[in-house]
Amino acid sequence: MNQLFPQSGIGIEFRNGNFHGVYCKSFWKNFREIDRMEIRDYQRLGPRECGRLYREFLRRQGLKSPWTVVALARSQVLLRALRFPRGMEQELARAVEYQLDALHPFEEGSVAWSHAIWALSDGAKAGASGGNGGRTQSSETQVLVAIAQKQYIEELADWFREAEIPVSQFSVTTTLLLGYLEAGIAAQLRTGKPYFLLHATEQGMELLGCAAEKGLVSREIPLTAEAPPEADEIVALIGKELDSAHSEMRLVSDDRPRVHCCGEGWLPESAAESAHLPFHAVPVVAGASLNREDIAGVAAAYAASHRRGPLSLNLLPAERRSFQPRLAYAPTYALSGLLVVLAMAMGLRGSVQDWIYSRYLERERQALLPGIQELEKLHSANQDTLAHLASLEAFRRSGGLPLDLLDELTRTLPADAWLQQLQYEGNTVTMSGTATSASAVLQAVSSSIYLEAAQFSSALNRTPEGKEVFRIGARLRAQIP
Repeated sequence: MNQLFPQSGIGIEFRNGNFHGVYCKSFWKNFREIDRMEIRDYQRLGPRECGRLYREFLRRQGLKSPWTVVALARSQVLLRALRFPRGMEQELARAVEYQLDALHPFEEGSVAWSHAIWALSDGAKAGASGGNGGRTQSSETQVLVAIAQKQYIEELADWFREAEIPVSQFSVTTTLLLGYLEAGIAAQLRTGKPYFLLHATEQGMELLGCAAEKGLVSREIPLTAEAPPEADEIVALIGKELDSAHSEMRLVSDDRPRVHCCGEGWLPESAAESAHLPFHAVPVVAGASLNREDIAGVAAAYAASHRRGPLSLNLLPAERRSFQPRLAYAPTYALSGLLVVLAMAMGLRGSVQDWIYSRYLERERQALLPGIQELEKLHSANQDTLAHLASLEAFRRSGGLPLDLLDELTRTLPADAWLQQLQYEGNTVTMSGTATSASAVLQAVSSSIYLEAAQFSSALNRTPEGKEVFRIGARLRAQIP
């Protein structure tokens, strides 16, 4: 599959108790590995420490949340093949779900599953996943169904969530390898010969076989590292499963069929040169090791950078998937740049308009300047006249009114009252002094024709002679009769 735009992705696999991550990029027909990481004994370190180391790896690559595919061990996933009549591509999901309970030994509703079409076109091409895959020349469509227990999927998803590692896809190693080796498989089938892939892991081996219009077969060979069989026994088991695969696909047995090998080193490197084996062992990639162990991680990274590639199974629930492409904010940035340009244009437009308008106002001001200067002179003269009149009025009020008020107070205050101070500020009058009866003084002030609202402004005191010391505040009447 050719990529029109550069795509990047990360593949993750757990192998030999270690965490492996592979970062790859693809563009057009090129696919290359950029970097990789390994966390040894990841279970001892715990999810948080693994997450910290993984995020450092992402930061070094300038990534935040790329499409990330986790390769699930074949031992944890059941892989079943179903056949349906052609033309059912749009109804495959419902058809598979109808038969799902018969495909696994677990309780109903306790599994997660995903399906993809395995199709061969013109006897040479492996089809894409889902209803968008290629169609065969036969009347049937073969569908691969991956089934895993929900508990296993949820526990693994929880581990990634606790580690704060964003993941996008859980897929089984088998289908990842088939997608990664699609071109090699197509090239082999064009020769008219079947394609066999032997993938070895810690738990054993899996033999995959496919042929034009014959579909896909999978045979498992369980092995244990605690009690590893002899090399002759392994070869005999592989030869037996090869015969079974030929029989299942109804092929004529080949004397020494080519078997593409990868994974754990169950077979010695010398097997590639041996002519005594019942098969011809070759590496999956020309020039690579016969026991290339990192093939699953690279295949997962390939699937991450070819998200619509063949057999793109995904067992991770949709709500747990995380992905943020590098160009996710490109439309936002483009729109922001456009807004900035428009804002600059609008700002420049306003400045030009303001400059033109200011020139117009300046011309009008110069035309009106003689009249304005004449009005300013008249206004200044009026202000001087008003200030002079105000001064005369203040002088009149401040000079005449206190004398009249004093004259009235002299006539109305009790004979024994003595004013010590009289303050006159604006329309407020404050007087203080002594008298035998301060109340009589307050009554006299209240009856004044010049004052109103008379009241004591402080507490009364007594002199040693027994007279009352008062302080009275009053307000000038607005209209004096």
